[in-house]
Amino acid sequence: MTKSFVRRRIRLTRSLALRIVFGLIGAGAGLLLVYLAGLLGVYDLGYALSLLPPRGRALTTGLLTTLEFMALVMPLGFGLGFVFGWARTSRAWPARAVATTYVEFFRGMPPVVLVAFAFLITIVVFRGNDRIDIFALATGAGVMALAAHSGAYQAEIIRAGILSVPTGQIEAAEAIGMSKGTILARITLPQMFRISLPALGNEFASLIKDTSLLSTIGALELTFQGKNLSAVLAVGGGNLDLVIIIWVEIALLYFVITIVVSRALQAIEKRYRVPGLEAAQL
Repeated sequence: MTKSFVRRRIRLTRSLALRIVFGLIGAGAGLLLVYLAGLLGVYDLGYALSLLPPRGRALTTGLLTTLEFMALVMPLGFGLGFVFGWARTSRAWPARAVATTYVEFFRGMPPVVLVAFAFLITIVVFRGNDRIDIFALATGAGVMALAAHSGAYQAEIIRAGILSVPTGQIEAAEAIGMSKGTILARITLPQMFRISLPALGNEFASLIKDTSLLSTIGALELTFQGKNLSAVLAVGGGNLDLVIIIWVEIALLYFVITIVVSRALQAIEKRYRVPGLEAAQL
């Protein structure tokens, strides 16, 4: 390990630490200003605090449910994207045909329509069966539909990443007797993931927000809880200021989740970045 490499790593670590510190200072200052605005009566601070997790039961339930959906949708979507993205680059035309059909169909359908159809079809198929929780099963089908929609976009990202690996490297590996599995593990996948990470980060950020579409089938996530809280206020006579507070807090929760996931992916990207071979920043 050369001295120049060590110095560069120290500079990068110091720069990252400074960005984190300044980010925390900026976030703290922003929260302080919002809190002071509440003390000055610009908005109902007591009501706003009563909604926030873990004090507010509705948004706490919504936040936990949204995180559960994320934990299901993101790996499922990535798994489908990887399988069909790899199939799109296959030399076997049946695999390419199936993968192309999957990508074209799910990219061409609005995600809310897919979620609604998956939910309704599951209820129709399993109605009258008292041995299973039909609503939970139908909600799971909606989650799968959302994952399939994202997987179609991720498949194209994976395909582009695979095709970006120079053919000469694959041919050279085959020439020296490497097996297909070794070529995949040591040559294709590392380069594909490094190149695809920025675009995958964008897709994951969009997918986090797309979980709000599950509110259309009654899933108790953040958006559904916001609708319920707003409806309660409307029944009680309506107070537009309080409704705005509800949706501002929900928006902030989505923002925090998205920022955390995006920054985690950016950290992974920087960890495996090769100077001169970076993907374009999206």
